[in-house]
Amino acid sequence: MAKNQPKLTDMTEILLQQVIQLEQTIKQSEKTHLDTIKELSNIKVTVNVAELRQIEKEQQQRLRNEFEQFHREITKNNEELLKVHKAVSTKRLLYLIVLNIFLLFITGLSMYVAVKNTIDKSQYERLENEKEQLINQLENVNQFFIENPKVAKSFNEWNKKK
Repeated sequence: MAKNQPKLTDMTEILLQQVIQLEQTIKQSEKTHLDTIKELSNIKVTVNVAELRQIEKEQQQRLRNEFEQFHREITKNNEELLKVHKAVSTKRLLYLIVLNIFLLFITGLSMYVAVKNTIDKSQYERLENEKEQLINQLENVNQFFIENPKVAKSFNEWNKKK
């Protein structure tokens, strides 16, 4: 609806063109009046001043009515443009709110994953340490059996009986 409406600058330009045209018409009318007055000064003619004043009033009224109509149209278009602007502003604001919520959600999810990975990493490090300790104990036991073959032989026999 707003796309078909003329812009305020276009309407202002039309108004200015009409004012310029009016000024030109007034100048031309004045020139014509002056020429007519010069001609009439030589001729004895009686002019009905009341009729001329009536014509002048009618012309002024016509111009006033056209200007008021033009002013009403500009006001109406301004109100419609304001409504469209508010609607667009509301849409942008809603878009920004949704975008902020989305980014906040992603940030929270990233923090959760980071904390979870930190916890998993600490558990992994603890298991690695336990594994190293068990390997050290196993090496100590193997070293003991290597140094004491009699004990190793009796342990193997005991282990087979079990």
